[in-house]
Amino acid sequence: MNLFISSKEYDYHTLVKVAEMAGLAGVVGFHQAGDDYLVTFPDSDKTEALIADYKGRLKDLENNIWSH
Repeated sequence: MNLFISSKEYDYHTLVKVAEMAGLAGVVGFHQAGDDYLVTFPDSDKTEALIADYKGRLKDLENNIWSH
């Protein structure tokens, strides 16, 4: 499953750092999509939960709250 991320919202290094903090380093893939990014998650019964957790951590970063 793929998650499209605008480069206007986050830079590449932020996306990678959040993946590392979520324990997803080496599990998700990062791909250039024009000026933006495509984050790919492995297909499983937990994919939706992984994406929701990842997006939540990005939001926490925006709010400068690392609650996970």
